[in-house]
Amino acid sequence: MHHVTVNGNRPDFRIFVDLLYGVDRNVDTDGDSDPVNSRTWSYLYIADRESDDPSVEIGALVEQPKMFSVESKSERLEELTALYLFMCCGAEITDSSTTLSSEQIELLKVRYSVELSRAAVSRWHRSSDEEPYPKSA
Repeated sequence: MHHVTVNGNRPDFRIFVDLLYGVDRNVDTDGDSDPVNSRTWSYLYIADRESDDPSVEIGALVEQPKMFSVESKSERLEELTALYLFMCCGAEITDSSTTLSSEQIELLKVRYSVELSRAAVSRWHRSSDEEPYPKSA
């Protein structure tokens, strides 16, 4: 399990779909992102319907609402999800109980550069209350 201490608004949850599985994937999601483009969600579940990859869950801890747990049976999906959440709005990221160093974080960024690049160009960065479903660029 990973934990991320957040210090700001979360990204549109749909960016995680692009990050983890690719653009326009058929996924099952659940959570409290209301409206759909919310940046203040506290729970997210994502499962890819097109593969046997395990699901990913992100959730704020009840006793520490700024601390989010990231869980998946896939180490890759869990690590990538935690890294991206940290990059977008995190102050600290831990693996089990060990805080990752800046060098460890940089190595993860290199390891997941393809996925992070895919997320960086996601159309969901442009979602807003006025345009919750922005068109592809």
